[in-house]
Amino acid sequence: MRLYLGNDATRPDCSQIKNDYGGMSVETVGIIGVGLIGGSVALSAIRENYKVSLYDPQCALDERFRGATRRDDLAGLAAAAQLIIIATPISATVDVGRALGQLVCADHVVSDIASVKAPIVKWLAKTFHGRCEYVPAHPMAGSEKSGSEFARAELFEGAVNILCPEFALDAKTVERVANFWQRLGSRVVMLDAHTHDKAVGAISHLPHLLAAVLVNYAANLALSPFDLAGAGFKDMTRIAAGSPALWEEILWGNRVSIIEHLGAVRESLNDLLAIMKSDESDKLRALLDEAKANRDKLTW
Repeated sequence: MRLYLGNDATRPDCSQIKNDYGGMSVETVGIIGVGLIGGSVALSAIRENYKVSLYDPQCALDERFRGATRRDDLAGLAAAAQLIIIATPISATVDVGRALGQLVCADHVVSDIASVKAPIVKWLAKTFHGRCEYVPAHPMAGSEKSGSEFARAELFEGAVNILCPEFALDAKTVERVANFWQRLGSRVVMLDAHTHDKAVGAISHLPHLLAAVLVNYAANLALSPFDLAGAGFKDMTRIAAGSPALWEEILWGNRVSIIEHLGAVRESLNDLLAIMKSDESDKLRALLDEAKANRDKLTW
């Protein structure tokens, strides 16, 4: 993303931001990067009557975003927003954060919504330390589609949003960010960044890789299996249709956790292979019973 910071005339007036920043609520929100997630945050925030500012010089926005104000530079966005959310691809997040670090005041709160934290938070925490509060977030919602045209206001309703509170100096700041996401319909969970990456690696990143392997394996069979595929195969492999460029960044960024998970899954597959080669069908039934019991624990 090519960034324009703005000139001195558009630098934030911190006294005005502070005067507006009362109680436990945030009323003005700035979003940098208006793709599927950033666009959905914008639409949901507009619905909840926040004053929303957007900055994305590469994105054409349709009439659904008319309730927001498009800003020409980062300084204009920082001057208008108390909570600033970086919703760019992972590869741009650190650069955007560093540019933003020149513009924020002590009464700003900055958050990123990157789905991998390890490559991001150490740099952004250092950038914003002593300048403003920083509370990383990760909404566990999305689609195999990408781009603002697929954004929707209801995307976060009932979804988990993970906050990493360890970088905030004031617990009230974390509460403000949590309240924002709760107003958008999310259920907020607190995890440190390391635990976040390990957990999300298992429930989001590993499934994407397994879906990719499965769909490629089936595609290379000589039986034309795609002509026979039913809903189960489509459901299991839907996420493999996600943007390869986006998922390359995510998977590579969390490769330490993913390598660990892949090793464990390989052992599980070896155990399954041994069961299938044996005469012990009761072990197969036990595995399926356990899987059903675990899957039934999902409440959404």
